[in-house]
Amino acid sequence: MRKDRLLMALPILILTLLTAVVLEAQVQPSRSLRIIVRITGEVAKYRELLKVHGVIHGEVSELNAIVMEVQENAVKTLMKLPFVKHVERDEEYSALSEVTWNVEMINATSVWTNYNSTYGDAAYGYSESIRVAVVDTGIDYNHKDLQGSVSWCIVSLNNGKTFYKGTNLRNCRDTNGHGTHVAGIIAARLNGVGVAGVAPKVYLYAVKVLGSSGSGYVSDVARGIVEATKGPDGIPGNLDDADVISMSLGGPDSSLLHDAVVYAYGYNVTLVAASGNEGASDPSYPARYPEVIAVGAIDIDYNVPEWSNRNPDFVAPGVNVLSTYLNNKYAYMSGTSMACPHASAAIALIQALRLASGLPKLTPEEVKDVLAKTAIDLGSEGPDNVYGYGLIDARRAVDLALSGET
Repeated sequence: MRKDRLLMALPILILTLLTAVVLEAQVQPSRSLRIIVRITGEVAKYRELLKVHGVIHGEVSELNAIVMEVQENAVKTLMKLPFVKHVERDEEYSALSEVTWNVEMINATSVWTNYNSTYGDAAYGYSESIRVAVVDTGIDYNHKDLQGSVSWCIVSLNNGKTFYKGTNLRNCRDTNGHGTHVAGIIAARLNGVGVAGVAPKVYLYAVKVLGSSGSGYVSDVARGIVEATKGPDGIPGNLDDADVISMSLGGPDSSLLHDAVVYAYGYNVTLVAASGNEGASDPSYPARYPEVIAVGAIDIDYNVPEWSNRNPDFVAPGVNVLSTYLNNKYAYMSGTSMACPHASAAIALIQALRLASGLPKLTPEEVKDVLAKTAIDLGSEGPDNVYGYGLIDARRAVDLALSGET
């Protein structure tokens, strides 16, 4: 998690419109341009003079601007007029997409569009009994893109000295930002605002085991895993158990942590963890345990950054990923912490659609097998120490999981 913490210290990046580009006086007579002419005086005074050079389409008189369509060879002449202060293209703008590149890369949107008509909201991860537990720094449940996504929470901090489980979500409020970013990658709502997660209608359990500094004790992580496995009723093996435990954290080996993982695995909970950001030859723990799916990072060009630990099971987007952040903001963050929730959410889609189609949920072994058979092979042919089985492909994984051939 070291790289994630460093990146979280950066200022929040705000999406802005592109600045206008001043036209160069490279003329091609046959080409028509739509331009904005900024003048030094009142628009009415110069409107007729400008009509000589092209067609006026409109104006913003309060800003001394006239919108025109002219031939490109007229631009140089306009720029020389004494009352013309500035000329720029009237560029086309479009709404920023709620669905970001990382969600497209793992083909989550293809799951939505292909299965929505048959299975409704299950195509977006919704099921009455499917829950993804985010074991992290908590979740900003009031974020406009996460409202209604968190149904229950657990707090275990300071070797269990601070402990809570219940529906008072204020106790699990994120004061770091990391958990909120992870939660958005999984479940940011498809609501026309901000960004959308891979499974935008799945429900989350917020499991706060890391404090404001982004660190915590292994005993708290272990307890968080156990409590998420038992669910709100406190009894493992029931419908309210977490179906997926997503862990964007890592550290050294621990017998207690491994026992917690084995406990959850024994109740058919699928565990997913970040492979780590040390550039090591193997994943950190808990990702390194055989019961856990280890996820490494790739960038938009399918390259594995040097800091992503090798020998993962799979890779997913983890470089410059935009997601939810504290106080209704959004942030770009990088790390295997960002890769891990892509896989967790893809598994939620699989399980929700299995239930919606009348099939039972897959076991953790079956989940991993489906992901391995459908991953997009990158790097050298077959599994390798850089990409593992390859890039998670949510659509192909769902197709196989619903085919009855698993």
